Amino acid sequence: MQRNNYREESDERLTRSRFLVLFTIGCIFFIVLPVLKSQADEVATTGWDLTPVAADVDFRAIAALNTTSAVAVGENGIIFSTSNNGSSWSAESSGTTRDLLDIDYNGIIVACGDEGTVLVSFERGTWTDISLPTATQLSSITIAEYLSPANSTIFVAGNNGEIWKGDATGNWSQLTTSVTTDLYDIDFLDSTNGIAVGVEGVILGTENGGNLWEPRIVPEGYTEIDFHAIEYVSPIRAFAAGSNGSFISSSGAGDTPVGYLWSGWQTGVSNTLNSVSASSIYKVWVAGDSGYIALSKKGGKDFVNQTYPGEISSDFHSVSMATGFYGFVIGDDGVALHTDREGTDPATIPTARKFSGFQDYASYAYPKLVEGLKNTLKIIYISILFGFTIGITLATFKTSQFNVNVPISLTDSEGAWRTFSFNPLKLFATFYTDIFRNTPLLVQFFFIHFGLVQIGIDLTFDGTFERAYGSAIVALGLNSGAYQTEIIRSGIQAIPTGQMEAGRSLGLTYLQTMRHVIMPQAIRIVIPPLGNETINLVLNSSLASAIGYGELTRQGKLLISITFETFWTWGLVLLFYFSITYTLTNILKYAERKLKIPGLGLGGET
Repeated sequence: MQRNNYREESDERLTRSRFLVLFTIGCIFFIVLPVLKSQADEVATTGWDLTPVAADVDFRAIAALNTTSAVAVGENGIIFSTSNNGSSWSAESSGTTRDLLDIDYNGIIVACGDEGTVLVSFERGTWTDISLPTATQLSSITIAEYLSPANSTIFVAGNNGEIWKGDATGNWSQLTTSVTTDLYDIDFLDSTNGIAVGVEGVILGTENGGNLWEPRIVPEGYTEIDFHAIEYVSPIRAFAAGSNGSFISSSGAGDTPVGYLWSGWQTGVSNTLNSVSASSIYKVWVAGDSGYIALSKKGGKDFVNQTYPGEISSDFHSVSMATGFYGFVIGDDGVALHTDREGTDPATIPTARKFSGFQDYASYAYPKLVEGLKNTLKIIYISILFGFTIGITLATFKTSQFNVNVPISLTDSEGAWRTFSFNPLKLFATFYTDIFRNTPLLVQFFFIHFGLVQIGIDLTFDGTFERAYGSAIVALGLNSGAYQTEIIRSGIQAIPTGQMEAGRSLGLTYLQTMRHVIMPQAIRIVIPPLGNETINLVLNSSLASAIGYGELTRQGKLLISITFETFWTWGLVLLFYFSITYTLTNILKYAERKLKIPGLGLGGET
C-alpha cells in the first residue's frame, strides 16, 4: 500500500511539473505570439536615390571622391562627374573613344581600358594620356601609393594575365605572373601587398610590390567561378565577388597574411556580382547584374538586398562607398544611384521608438528575441555535448592507474633504481581543470575569441561557423568540461572498487570495465550535479554577448539601444531564459527519477 501511494504521489508530482513547464512556456508565447499578427508588411521605399545621366551612356566603373562627389567612366571613352550627390552630372573630355573599364582615386584619379589605355587626372576635368602601347585590354587599375607624379605606384591588370606597374608620369614595366588567363580586378593595400582575381577561380597574391605573384587557393566549390571584383580592406581582411552570386572573404591571422585562407558566404542570389566595396572589415556592399545591390554588416554574412524597387533592369557594374553611409552605384543605360544612408531603407533604420503599450512593444521586440533564443539554443546544445565529452574523457584520465616511472638516480648498492612515479594522464587532466575552474569565464571568452586568432587559430573552422559562434562554443564547452570532469570523477569514485576488480577478473580491460561497468553507474549517480552544471552553462551563455554573438542578452542590449524600454526588454529576456532553464530542470528531474539506482540513497523525493 505504501509503495502504491508513493507511486501515485510521484506520478502526481511529475504531472504537476509537466503542467508547470507547459503553462510557463504558454504564458510567454500567449502574451507575445499574437502580436505577430498585428505586424503589417511595410511598403519599402529605398535606401538609394536614382540620379540617371543619359540613356545612351553605359557606365563601367565609378570612384567616390568624397561624400558628394564621384567620377564615372564607361564605353567609348565617356567620363562624367558629379559634385552634388548625383543631382547633376557633367561630361568631361577624355581624349579617347576607347572603352574605359575601371577607375580609382587616391590623391589623383586614374582610369584604364581597351588597348592599354591609361588616363590620369591631377586636376578635376583635365585628363592626361599615360597609356601602355604594348598592352591589350586593361580591366582594372589601382593606386597603391601617391606622393607625387614621379613618386607614385600604380598597378593595372588585364587580359592574358598581364599586370603592369608604373607611376603617374607613364613609366611602366610589365610584371611576371604565373597565369595566362584574363584578370578582371586588382587591388593593393599599400605599395607592397596586393591581390588580383580573374576567370576560373584565379586569385594571385603578392607581398613584395608585385615582383612575385603566387596563386592562392580558394574554397572548394569556387574553383570554377569567375571572380570580377576584389577589395583589399585592411591587413586582416579582403573580399572577392563573382559569377553565380559568389562571395568569399579572407582573414589574416598570426603569421598568415590575407589571401591564403578564404571562406565562402551565401549572397542568396545567382546574379553575377561585378563590384564590391567596403567601408570596414564588417560593412561591405556588392553590385551586379539585373540591378542587384546588397549590404552585409557582418563581413559577408547575412547580405540584405538593397535593390532599387523601381523598374531598373540594367546591370550594375560598380559600387564605390566614400564612407559607411555615403556612396554611388552605376550601370548600363546611364543608371546612377547615390545614398547618404548606407543604402538602407529609412523605414528599416533602427531609431528610438515610442510604444503605446506592452503589446505594441512586444510586436516589435518578439522577432528579435526569438532570433536571440535560437542563437542561444545553438550554442548551448553543442557546448553541453562538447563539455560532456571532455568531462567523461578527463574523468577517466583522473581515475586511471597509468603510471610512468622515471629514474632519478643511479642504482643503489642492491642494484635497484630510484625512480619518480607520476601519472601523465592525471597530471594533464588536473592542469586543465585547475586552469578553467580558477579563471573568470569572461576572460576565457576574450582570450579564445580575441587572443587565439593572433596566433593563427581559426575558430570559424574553415568558414563553417561565424567566428563569434565558434568562439562561444569553444569557450563554454571548455569551461563546462572542467566542471563536468570533477563531477563525473566523483561519481566514478563513488562506485565500490570491487566492481573494477570484478570486471578485470572477467578479462575486461580497464577501459572496457570503465565503459561497461563503472561509467553507466557513475553517470546515473551524478545526474543532479550534472543538471546543475547544465543550467549554469545556459546562464553563462549570456557572456557570449561580450564577443558580439547575437544571443538573447545581446539582442536585449540592441533592443534597449533602440527602444530605451529597459523594464520590458529585460523582463522578456528573463522569461525566455526561465523557459529554457525551467524546462531543462524538469527534464533532468524526470531523467534522475527514471535512472535512479535502486537501493542507493535515502529514497527521499527531491
